[in-house]
Amino acid sequence: MIDIHCHILPATDDGAVSVEESVEMCRMAADDGIEVIVATPHMFDGVHTTPDREHIRARIEEVTRACNGRIKILPGGEVRYSHEIFQEAGDAESRIRLNGTSYMLLEFAFEMVPANIELTIYQMLQAGITPVIAHPERNKRIQRHPEIIADLVERGAFAQVDAGSLTKSFGPDSHALAVRILEAGLAHFIATDAHHHNKRRPLLKPALAVASGIVGAEYATALVDANPRALIEDKAIPYQPDPDLDALLGRRKKKWYAFWR
Repeated sequence: MIDIHCHILPATDDGAVSVEESVEMCRMAADDGIEVIVATPHMFDGVHTTPDREHIRARIEEVTRACNGRIKILPGGEVRYSHEIFQEAGDAESRIRLNGTSYMLLEFAFEMVPANIELTIYQMLQAGITPVIAHPERNKRIQRHPEIIADLVERGAFAQVDAGSLTKSFGPDSHALAVRILEAGLAHFIATDAHHHNKRRPLLKPALAVASGIVGAEYATALVDANPRALIEDKAIPYQPDPDLDALLGRRKKKWYAFWR
């Protein structure tokens, strides 16, 4: 399995606090069956200092040495919607790109969705960057208006669901919308969004089991294997089901009855 969203770099944001914790997170992830982690420190969120490429590279090398290369760690970032992303977009080696690919993990503030996000998606795509929306199921506005994520996917973005949302770690509202996003075929990745070794841990198997029970093993497995593997290799995302808006909006399918024989 491949985890495209993890705060595993030590003393970088609100994730791992030390190299020792990063190593423990690597051990837990490897034991869970995760082979590759994309390190995604917070960027441009107004709270944490956005690390430069050299910092990210140095921390990855440090953790890789400390865990004896037990797990492969790739560079990336969880990028908060901001004006800075447009300044970075033109750089082919920008830190906002996941493993230097054409994909970017894009985060919104949890209470809102930017008013001009449709234009932003278009501008990012025109700049050669495909946004992957981080944990839309945890966003309060999308919880009230789930059609927003369907619209963003239709415009060319992808959606990443947090493992903790499926295992109910983030409460009933996030869990309910995560289930509906899966049922609607609008989820493209499941990632840990792990921060520590004792809470918000780097585990995918529990969420994979839940997802398999909702949409079947083939679709669920693609969200932690085939799709993230294509992402880190900068290839087209292979598993993209046709969206089912009735499932997303909780509408029952119409039943048609014949009144004749």
